[in-house]
Amino acid sequence: MIEDYEVFDAVRRGYSDFEYSDDNEIRDYFADIDADSAMGHVSNIKGILFEMEYVDTLAAKGIEAEIFEATNHPVTDIMIMDGLEVVDEMQLKATGSVTYINETLEAHPDVPVVVTTEVASSFDTDMVIDSGIENAVLEDAVTSTLIDEVVNPVNPLSVLGWLFGLPF
Repeated sequence: MIEDYEVFDAVRRGYSDFEYSDDNEIRDYFADIDADSAMGHVSNIKGILFEMEYVDTLAAKGIEAEIFEATNHPVTDIMIMDGLEVVDEMQLKATGSVTYINETLEAHPDVPVVVTTEVASSFDTDMVIDSGIENAVLEDAVTSTLIDEVVNPVNPLSVLGWLFGLPF
């Protein structure tokens, strides 16, 4: 399970304006954006969260990995370390789209791609690695922490109906 604080850490990593913001300031910002732009933010934060979660997954297996400092590092997202030496670099894709992964493999056939569990089973190559992390779990963590109020606002009439037993 992905905790709220991990989502907030991903926001702070991806949005320099929020580097020193508390959770409430971040929630307030996302509460004021429109639903259309919210989905772009979800995708961005989900990708950053995926990188962080996967590095944690590797650490739990005794594998040292680091995320590149820049969130827009060219081609790869994480490096696998052996002490101070970089022994491999990988690209991570938090998506449910097989087509997107195929395009990534065509663009960079020599770079391993770590993917979400939903798309991993569609590939039979050593260049695609199942992260063990579900795209749906990442998306749910981000939307439930930051976006649900924007995308699925609570209808005040339904709350009144619930309080007074009225059908709405």
